[in-house]
Formats: sequence, structure tokens, C-alpha cells
Amino acid sequence: MHEEALTRWQRGWSASRGWTDYQKVDDVTVVRVGEPERRVEYVATEANATAAAHLALTDSNPPGTSWLAIATDDPDRLAADLKPVEALRTEWLMTVSLPEQASHPVPAPYSLELSTTPSIIDAQICGYGEIAATGRMAVLHTGAVADLITTDPAHRRRGLARALMTALAQATPTPTAYLSASSEGRPLYESLGWTALTPVLVARTAGISPT
Repeated sequence: MHEEALTRWQRGWSASRGWTDYQKVDDVTVVRVGEPERRVEYVATEANATAAAHLALTDSNPPGTSWLAIATDDPDRLAADLKPVEALRTEWLMTVSLPEQASHPVPAPYSLELSTTPSIIDAQICGYGEIAATGRMAVLHTGAVADLITTDPAHRRRGLARALMTALAQATPTPTAYLSASSEGRPLYESLGWTALTPVLVARTAGISPT
């Protein structure tokens, strides 16, 4: 169930965040994040959800610091099945053909700045003397992954996120892209032509407040 897309997203998402230490264990991708409140992330399809939960519950990390991202058609049912793992939220794995993504210009008086390397494209939109919106595209041979798309609350509802996604798409040489969208962000990406492939249950071992 969308295993290839999930793997492509994980590779790009990991590259975007600088999480280069990952490996497959029992058909579960184990990403060594290394952050104080997020030591590791287990990424899997629902077929391997039980294995992912077992790895999270039996590893040596402090309670609450082992996370899971599980592609599933039914997040609520899976959340109940995986207890005592704690469900946090549902995100949406999405994809688009970048040449077909809707195009939106940067509105005046805002301006766009791009910073690129062979594998990472960073974009920011500035206006009124401050950074108003930022985003990143990780570029791999398996596809690009949009990540860290944010708009400052003071600058929302001005089309900046759409303009940011346009700039990232136009700067990306790879034709296909993926992202993981929140429930709140999903309508924005759908309006740009992105397609939701599957819900993704985000969960963690119990113990501390989620970040």
C-alpha cells in the first residue's frame, strides 16, 4: 500500500532534516533522529505496523522519544490496535507532478530569495522587514520532497504559501514530488494540484508531552 511512495518521502524527508542514519529492520525503516525528545522514528506501512510498534516499545530510548509514522487506510482503527503506543495525529502522504502544479506569483510588496545546493533548495519570502514564509525541497533521484513549509501567522492569507510552493517547484529539476501534510495544510496542497495517497498515523511511545 503506497510502500514505494512512503519510502521516497522518507528518503527526502530524512535528507531535508539531515537525518542520514537510517536502515531497514523487519521491513521497518529506522531513522536515527537523535533529538532529545525524538530519538528515533520508525516508518512503515500498515502491514508492518506491529513490527514498528514492537521496535518502539522495546528499544532503549527514554519513554516518549520513539516515534512512528505508519501509512494506513484507517488511522483510528490502527491507533486502537497499537496501544499502548500513543497516537498523536494523522498526516497525509501526497504527491504531484511538479510541472503540473498550479502557479502563483509572489505578491507585492514581498520578495523571494532562493538558496540551492545539488540536493537542497531553500526558499524564503520576505516583506515588511522580516521573513514571512519559508520552505525547503530535498531533491533526490527518486523524487523531490517538500518540507518545513511555514508562514508566519502575521502574514497568512496573502498567498505566500502558494507562491513559495511555486518557487520550489520551478527550481526543482526532478518532475515528481512528495510531502506529508497536516489535516490543516492538506486543502492548500490540493488546491495546487497535489493528490493525497494515504493517511499516515503519527504516534510515539508514551511518556512526555508531544512536540
